[in-house]
Amino acid sequence: MAEMIAAQIFNQQEGNETKTIYGCVTTGSVWRFLKLEGKKIYIDDKLYFIESLEIVLGILVHITFD
Repeated sequence: MAEMIAAQIFNQQEGNETKTIYGCVTTGSVWRFLKLEGKKIYIDDKLYFIESLEIVLGILVHITFD
């Protein structure tokens, strides 16, 4: 989460403000996704497992094009 805040501050200082910063925490087998908007952090409480790779990849693609 600290890295997301750091990315937000860096982007603001560079004049490249973005509305949303996305984050991901993974062990490689288990994935969890986060979203930072302004001062609010949203944590997806669902765990995604590598056995459902199509769902994990779908989330990553959505984040990329959001």
